Amino acid sequence: MKNETTAPSPIDRMIDFLTTHYAFRYNTVMNCTEYRPVDSPVGSFEPLDLRTRRRIILEVQREGMEVSQNDIRNYIDSDYVRQYDPVGDYLAECEGVWDGHDHIGDLARTVPTDTPLWCEWFTTWLLAMVSQWQNQSSRLYGNSVAPLLISPQGYNKSTFCRRLLPDALKWGYTDSLALSDRRQVMLAMSQQLLINLDEFNQISPRVQQGFLKNIIQLPSVKVKRPFGTHIEELPRKASFIATSNMTDILADPSGNRRFIGIELTAPIDTSRMPDHRQLFAQALQLLRNGRRSWFDKAETEQIMLWNRRYEIQEPADQYFSLCFSVAADPFDPAAEWLSTAEIFDVIKQKVGSSLQVNTLIAFGRKLANMPGMHRRKCETCTRYLVKRVGQ
Repeated sequence: MKNETTAPSPIDRMIDFLTTHYAFRYNTVMNCTEYRPVDSPVGSFEPLDLRTRRRIILEVQREGMEVSQNDIRNYIDSDYVRQYDPVGDYLAECEGVWDGHDHIGDLARTVPTDTPLWCEWFTTWLLAMVSQWQNQSSRLYGNSVAPLLISPQGYNKSTFCRRLLPDALKWGYTDSLALSDRRQVMLAMSQQLLINLDEFNQISPRVQQGFLKNIIQLPSVKVKRPFGTHIEELPRKASFIATSNMTDILADPSGNRRFIGIELTAPIDTSRMPDHRQLFAQALQLLRNGRRSWFDKAETEQIMLWNRRYEIQEPADQYFSLCFSVAADPFDPAAEWLSTAEIFDVIKQKVGSSLQVNTLIAFGRKLANMPGMHRRKCETCTRYLVKRVGQ
């Protein structure tokens, strides 16, 4: 009896044609299918846009295959196409190859600054950024601190930020995020790796104290993707860094722990490209060795104290020292427990009507965060222990 072989189905012929001419992969970070012609370099994958998708459909149809456009789209968008995690693959290449040299410290020292703990703070932040990329399901908070580089123009701040990512991950850097578009911000936090809040001084105090203060600590984001049908919870990838040409820029004293103000004393040295493979190999090894990737309570207090020099000074803040000092001893006969409104009223009587009551809430935040300030809750308000100047 003669053996009969079953002819390939139209779907099988279509798949054979597509895989003969193209390589496909599904980017799990960008949530899109990427492609490259099989005769192109291995690293030349590009997102499969609508025009290219239609060209591929026409190529299949010209071969005379009895398949529909939906059949072609179904294959391209199915899990027949292998998954690809660009971040995970890159970190896997860095795993276990650290040469023992302090590459993170070298990179931090290219930033000229008088900030005493800059190298230690930068190391912790970089480890938090790498940890953020690893999609740990147990995370309760995201990388909730951002270095804030402060200097005049021309000090290579933006160049330094861009160079933190290697060429293989440079797609994950952005410095053009509009904080006014909340949906775009949430998508960027799930698809980008490093967001530079360039010209940080242009971000309004209201946004600093509200939206930005909230999102910077999120471990994941909830967002509806373009053309999506429902809201999804996506792992957050992005960490934040910021730059500014001004020094008085932090509008929320209770939220200034979210930033590390670093004032440059000279331009950043960008003459040498960082050794990214060793940089991230060191980060992975330090994380594996148990090095913390978050700031503990003592470090957070150090950061908040350091950042006071970068807070926006309202008139009431500036005039406080003319009328009061912080009382160290509750038993000092000259010490008084006064409310925010009472302290504000004394200052206003001394300096005149230029002080407006709409600054009262912000002034209360300043009082609460003054070093050494004692406070106690009463039924109707919070009272602060102060001494009047001259008493």
